[in-house]
Amino acid sequence: MKVRISGVGCCLMDRIYDKVNFQSDCFRQYLSKKAGDGGLEPGKLTFEEELEQFSGDSFVTKILPQLTEGRKADKENIGGPCIVALINAAQLACRESIVSFYGCRGDDGVGDDLLQRLQQTNLDLSQFRIQKDSETASTSVLSDPDYDNGHGERTFVNTIGASWHYLPGEVDDSFYDSDICVFGGTALVPRIHQGLSTMLKSAKQHGSITIVNTVYDFLNEKENPEQRWPMGDSDKSYRYIDLLIVDHEEALRLSGQAEISSAIAFFREKGTGAVLVTNGAKNVSLWSDSPLFGIVEEQTMPVSAAVGEALKQGKKGDSTGCGDNFAGGVIGSLARQIANTQAKDDCQFSIVNCQLNIKEACRWGIVSGGFACFYYGGTYLEQTEGEKLSHLQGLYDQYLKQV
Repeated sequence: MKVRISGVGCCLMDRIYDKVNFQSDCFRQYLSKKAGDGGLEPGKLTFEEELEQFSGDSFVTKILPQLTEGRKADKENIGGPCIVALINAAQLACRESIVSFYGCRGDDGVGDDLLQRLQQTNLDLSQFRIQKDSETASTSVLSDPDYDNGHGERTFVNTIGASWHYLPGEVDDSFYDSDICVFGGTALVPRIHQGLSTMLKSAKQHGSITIVNTVYDFLNEKENPEQRWPMGDSDKSYRYIDLLIVDHEEALRLSGQAEISSAIAFFREKGTGAVLVTNGAKNVSLWSDSPLFGIVEEQTMPVSAAVGEALKQGKKGDSTGCGDNFAGGVIGSLARQIANTQAKDDCQFSIVNCQLNIKEACRWGIVSGGFACFYYGGTYLEQTEGEKLSHLQGLYDQYLKQV
């Protein structure tokens, strides 16, 4: 029996503009002056309408042409923390899983293009709904590969579009009847985010593993820049999260703490079962204390040295989607572990009688995130099933030798 993974959250069209100089005078004039003001910040997201209010200029007709020197997007690709993670999970666990996406698009040409691209993956799209008279969500990804001493960074300008209108009630019971329920980048799907604790609780009541991978929460940053972000509608959400996957900045803003150890302590006290914290090209932090993952004292795992060396040798796309692919690698590894448990025990998976290896899952997350640096955009579209897994397997073998 295949492992059932269902994910709800952010799916959009990424328009990627490479070689945007974050040190240029043009970029600097749109830089944020204080938290939540709508200006640009390297590594963070703002909304198109907020940037226009901040600057007094039109994003499409003035700001974007200035920043890109009038160039068209270098690449258009499937984007969004939920969908990118699910695609990578499906590619990694292509033989062991059935992966379904719950979300929406607008009834426009961008939505048609997005659907056509998604149909090249092996996701179940039967719950990918059309919102009438709505614009499909999109993000302009401004990428500076030379930023941070050549490690690269991106800035995101999001058009939320149809995602404003997607409601928890549109997610039917089939979502909760899954082995793994993923909530990905829900801060960019506001109504889902506002119902997060109830949806997480329902997933747990159905016996699912719950995984949350986050995105920069600009709406809460704008509303209360001096306050920590809530996890969806309230801190109650944490007690229903088996695994929280979050980047460094988001961990600090969600916890209100100044450093990662304190942030992890905060998540632990709120009832989260396990936490993985990414930090760009720096080490990944992890911790666990739950029946599902066992006790893993807070520690770090290095990023892939093989990926770093390949980047130094000039093998480079951009860093878009590295964190989302990290999450997908973790999810895919957990699915494979569940499938192996089922095969060994010759019975249906149950959270009650299974313990999963979070460090093993993190290894696959690390090589998945690293591999995303070798192509443009977050999504790698395969020509044949297993193609991406073969690339990741080589990096994984090298990583085992490294650690």
